[in-house]
Amino acid sequence: MKEKVYVVGHKNPDTDSICSALAYANLKQKLGMDAVACRLGPLNEETKFVLKRFDLMNPLLLTDARSQLKDIEMDKPTIVSAKCSMKEAWEKLFVLKNKSLFVVDEHQKLIGIVSTSNLALIRLMLDEELEDLMRKASLDSIAQTIGGEVVCPVEHFGNNGKIFIVTLNNDADYLASFRGSICILSDDSRKQKKLIEAGAKCLVITCGHEVTPEVLKFAKKMECAIIQTPNDTMKVARVINESFPIDSIMTKSVITYQDSEYVDDISKKIANTRYRSYPVLDEEGNIVGAVSRYHLLKYEPKKFILVDHSSKMQTINNIDDAEVEEIIDHHHIGNIETTKPIFYRNQRCGCTCSIIAQLYKENGITPDPAMAGIMLSAIISDTLNFKSKTTTPFDIQAAQELATLAGVDLNSYAMEMLSASVALKDATPSQILNRDLKNYEIGKYRIAIGQTNYRNVEDIQKLIPRFKETLQKEQEEKSIDLMIMMFTHVMAEGTMFVYSGPLSYLMNELIATVFDASSGYDHDIISRKQQLVPRLSNLLKNM
Repeated sequence: MKEKVYVVGHKNPDTDSICSALAYANLKQKLGMDAVACRLGPLNEETKFVLKRFDLMNPLLLTDARSQLKDIEMDKPTIVSAKCSMKEAWEKLFVLKNKSLFVVDEHQKLIGIVSTSNLALIRLMLDEELEDLMRKASLDSIAQTIGGEVVCPVEHFGNNGKIFIVTLNNDADYLASFRGSICILSDDSRKQKKLIEAGAKCLVITCGHEVTPEVLKFAKKMECAIIQTPNDTMKVARVINESFPIDSIMTKSVITYQDSEYVDDISKKIANTRYRSYPVLDEEGNIVGAVSRYHLLKYEPKKFILVDHSSKMQTINNIDDAEVEEIIDHHHIGNIETTKPIFYRNQRCGCTCSIIAQLYKENGITPDPAMAGIMLSAIISDTLNFKSKTTTPFDIQAAQELATLAGVDLNSYAMEMLSASVALKDATPSQILNRDLKNYEIGKYRIAIGQTNYRNVEDIQKLIPRFKETLQKEQEEKSIDLMIMMFTHVMAEGTMFVYSGPLSYLMNELIATVFDASSGYDHDIISRKQQLVPRLSNLLKNM
């Protein structure tokens, strides 16, 4: 069985983050790995356009790196009907490692659990308690338990739970005690008739003997059931009390867990209980596994490949509880730590997908048109159609080759795609701010920077007053030292800045034109990671 690996980009994913995850997962699949592309948040308008344009599904949403019960190896559940006999339950439990049976109703929903401790209690029961249980045993269940066949069925089989091994005795008072009972005996038609006449509800004929037609006819008339078995009397006597259904002795108050629950959470809960095995249910209430302490101690954590980032602040939650297998990135080296050597590809270029396109080449694999299309889209997005200062010849060459594979005209597609990212009119200021907001820790300071595109300056001017209020509110609520929003022209003709926080005064040294204490403009700054963040870092380090 192949080990599953999750390929994820950063939080508040942009087009490069999503397309890198999809393209690299596709490459890994072609190389034989069970790779799954994931996202850590909702898609922005540009990315939605790209995936629709190349007819691709959204990556799986994943928000926590911790392993869930569905991710780990569990025992296959042994499911039985509520009418399963005790003998059948013993036989099933004898070969099971976890020694637990999960009892279901006619709708296959869990109603109880049977363990060896439930069955062992039978050995300690009083005769009256066993008789009460045997009253619930069906005729077919008794026949199955003793390895027999019902030769004289009755419409309404009811017994008093008492079982007798019958010997010769002509005492009338003694015969009266057999009324309503189950009688075990061998071949003796005279005795059989007396028992039927005395009101016995079932005769068990042992040692392979058969009743005569006369006895059979009399039994039908008196509504006395007859079972014939090849087993001897002593063997029948040993097991017949195990004919009753297990729903009479099962534990009905069952502790269950959902397969979506996290392993470390379940470990803490199980530490306070004493059962051997616990049923695991899916969201529809179906039993999908049986988990024990052994599984929770021996499981393998989830495995991840990180693309377009290497910072803890930007990666999936609880990454320390998982294993990072690879990192493919074009940003500064972040603070992700690993316990073993990994494949780390970090390259100075404008886009992670430029690196991934190169990895396809290195492995001798040509991406299909859809994969080529999304990698091209990521490069266009991250380099603003090659006008960003982060653009390298490596990105341009990759984009040109991918455009050919995708079957699109590079320039016309770039304009079409970048225009699709302009979605300011129908979004709230909070939505615009948080759709691509990245957090940074520079020394002791916390910085947050959002970025989106615009086409017409009139759209920005109408939005700015409300946006300033939202930005200040979120900055104060999150205790951010400096929160910045970059509105960058779709064709990279400059950026409008809105900002808030105690470090807002730094913007006077960073941007060319300052409008007021919370906004300004710069014709040259269009890249968050390659221009704004490095300049901020230099200023803060010199403070």
